[in-house]
Amino acid sequence: MTDKRNLEIVIVGAGATGLLIAQGLTLNGIKATVYEREEESTYHIRPREWGMTLHFGQEYLAKCIPSELMARLGEACCDTFYTGKHTSWPMFNGQTGEKFFDMQGFNPLRVSRRKLRALLSDGLDVRYGCKIVSVSQANGSATATFADGSTATGDLIVGCEGVHSYIREALVGRDKAANSPIDVQMFNACWSLPADAALLQRKAHPIFRIGYHPTGMSWVTAIQDVKDPDDPSTFLFQQCLSWPGRPHAEDFPDQQSKIDFIKSKAEIYAEPWKSAGRNVPPDLPLQVDAITMWRPDMDWSSSPLWPHVTLAGDAAHNMPPFRGQGLNNAFQDAEKLVSELSEVAKGDKTLEQAVSAYEEEMKARSLKEIEVSLMQTRMVHNWDTLMSAPMFKAGMNAYRDEVKGNLETASGGEVNGAK
Repeated sequence: MTDKRNLEIVIVGAGATGLLIAQGLTLNGIKATVYEREEESTYHIRPREWGMTLHFGQEYLAKCIPSELMARLGEACCDTFYTGKHTSWPMFNGQTGEKFFDMQGFNPLRVSRRKLRALLSDGLDVRYGCKIVSVSQANGSATATFADGSTATGDLIVGCEGVHSYIREALVGRDKAANSPIDVQMFNACWSLPADAALLQRKAHPIFRIGYHPTGMSWVTAIQDVKDPDDPSTFLFQQCLSWPGRPHAEDFPDQQSKIDFIKSKAEIYAEPWKSAGRNVPPDLPLQVDAITMWRPDMDWSSSPLWPHVTLAGDAAHNMPPFRGQGLNNAFQDAEKLVSELSEVAKGDKTLEQAVSAYEEEMKARSLKEIEVSLMQTRMVHNWDTLMSAPMFKAGMNAYRDEVKGNLETASGGEVNGAK
């Protein structure tokens, strides 16, 4: 036993991970302040938006927020009017339109990044316009310094700033903090469609569907927002088109080349992907995302910042997105860290013991999932190995040992180049 402590936690990054940690700490009577680099005027209306699949992470979300906030989870869903429930998302042969199978998951919900942030910000102290430029540790606390010269000091600083985390770099060094490329590229953008094409998108499934193509491509089309459920032309759809190898970002010289690429792939796809691609707006901002990953496979307890600085979410484990695990593991991080820090506040653990226990569980779990998600990425972008991908055994569920046999035979495979 140690003395009870009035902890003060500094959270850097107002994404879903940082906000949920703050909610959980607040629920347990621990002071938490969130610092976000973006200005408040743009934070809630940034032009780039996407959806995420929340499934087993709902268990950890429920443990970190008040019951009345959990009851409002529907506000964060992409389609706030839809009340149906599912246990799976459908997977299709994108060339023929034939359904392969249903990928199982725990009551999967498609949530909007923007709406989820708005929900989880409720009641929190969030400071905007705070870009971190340095972090230091002295006298049993850590201090974050921001670009405007302001500082924030707490017993613990939690880096939740995503895949390009500054705090990760401060903790492990620039070289070790670098993300590793996977050589899979993706367009991830949202656009509306003519009413008939919009209805066609939702015919196969009201929320989500994936089409895999023999050329090695994957195309997700999912509902992103519904302004008027009676007017399909107001529906917004997220379209994620991914492929292995070239073309890379530098291979697209201009906007028209990106539009032409999407439209050309639409012609080799069946409906509803065909209609989606044919109707991509010519002036739609398009960014080629190069998929990366980062493994927390090193011991950073020797850092002079530790145990007063730690990581969570994408900052702690950047996972390929093709198994839908990033958000759910981030929420599991949040619940575990909140639980451990609550033990410190009660005097049952030291901060060092709590951070060590959190990081040990987080690292072991995320390293397994990164391995499975990497294998999934390789196998779903290779027609010859598609049907052996982890989703056929584990669905969207958390890593289990039953996929281990596949890992031993397939994790060393390479993705094929797109045709």
